[in-house]
Amino acid sequence: MKKNKVKQLILLIILCINFINSYAQEDYIKIKGEYRVRTELRNGYRTLVTDSSKSAFFIGQRARLVFDFKKDKIKLYFSIQDARTWGDEEQRKDLSGLQVNELWSELGFKKGFSMKLGRQELVYDDHRLLGNLDWANLTISHDALLIKYANDSNKLKWHIGGAFNQIGEPLSGTKYTLKNYKVLGFTWVKKDFKNGHSITGIAIANGLNSTVLNSSKIKATCTFGPLYNYNLNGWKGTLGAYFQGGKTENNLSQSAFMINVYGEKKIKKIIFGLGSDFLSGNGSKMGDTKSHSFNTLYATNHKFYGIMDYFLNIPNDTKQSGLVDAYGRIGYEPNKKISAALDIHNFLLAAKSKLNPIEINKELGTELDFIMDYKPTPIIHLQIGYSVLFATKNMELIKGGNADDFNTWAYIMLKISPSILLKELKNN
Repeated sequence: MKKNKVKQLILLIILCINFINSYAQEDYIKIKGEYRVRTELRNGYRTLVTDSSKSAFFIGQRARLVFDFKKDKIKLYFSIQDARTWGDEEQRKDLSGLQVNELWSELGFKKGFSMKLGRQELVYDDHRLLGNLDWANLTISHDALLIKYANDSNKLKWHIGGAFNQIGEPLSGTKYTLKNYKVLGFTWVKKDFKNGHSITGIAIANGLNSTVLNSSKIKATCTFGPLYNYNLNGWKGTLGAYFQGGKTENNLSQSAFMINVYGEKKIKKIIFGLGSDFLSGNGSKMGDTKSHSFNTLYATNHKFYGIMDYFLNIPNDTKQSGLVDAYGRIGYEPNKKISAALDIHNFLLAAKSKLNPIEINKELGTELDFIMDYKPTPIIHLQIGYSVLFATKNMELIKGGNADDFNTWAYIMLKISPSILLKELKNN
């Protein structure tokens, strides 16, 4: 199977090159590569260690080949990748390993409109609701249709898109059994102002298959809200607020919200930042027909709630109890090649929860994340990270393990991103 995949990839490359060469008046051709390798030492990553557990050590990698092509108002984009952990396949085994990360086309129309369709990453604003989770070797992609509008003179952008998932090509019915959404619809608008200010608004309808017995109807939630960005004279800040209503997949009436605020100031080579996120949750006195637990949908939570990823899947990682994350940041950037940052997160549940007969209090613990980046050239990026979590007994009840043990995580990641071919094709 793997040999067939390689042959298909080689054939795709040949076809792309022939297609490209058949046009002498294209705008550009880009062929890019990426090789990323990450070594990790896990001793409390994602969940607390136990007295009997031992540290995990492994090396993972991701390799990508990207074709980016534009002719007049037509764009084509292919991103083929192989993601693996070193040694996770037996030698001389014929196993499939290639994936399609993105494969889309975009057609430009008059008056600033365009249409993008195919497998694509949906990344909006700061990744809080729709992101690609690029930290993971397998990122978040969607098979979607997207209508885009851009007005450069008014600095206005507007997108509307959606997706409908199906297994194969059935002769009848639309039953869907995979653990993805069945339907997705969203719209996003952004207005840029002078002096680095901008405001965006987003609305997302997320339709899931019902988990209620003998019910085939789709249950959908709607999440919407604004995000304000500020950037002026060394000050940066964001303020976002989102409401989530509708029906959950288990037929609960959803009424939840999220508020996030962050501000930072750069003084010479040092950056100071403070922020807080509040995601509502269900209390111990909640009934059986309502939910106040905010769902972050398809976000890049690794970016926000501590890089040890204890809250990568919200609301499941908090037992539906919501999350409060108060954090501070100090960074140092002596030059364009080197930077370092230390983040301190204090985690609490948004609402007291109960695991019969035990009541879980709000305080969960404190996480310290240290990251250092070194970029000696534009195509080479070396990153080193170290994290430690000081957990409470409440975290034990949420995640399992032993809070008294030393929970830590370290990694080294190297990324090489060369441009294999870059050619601008001018009109004759």
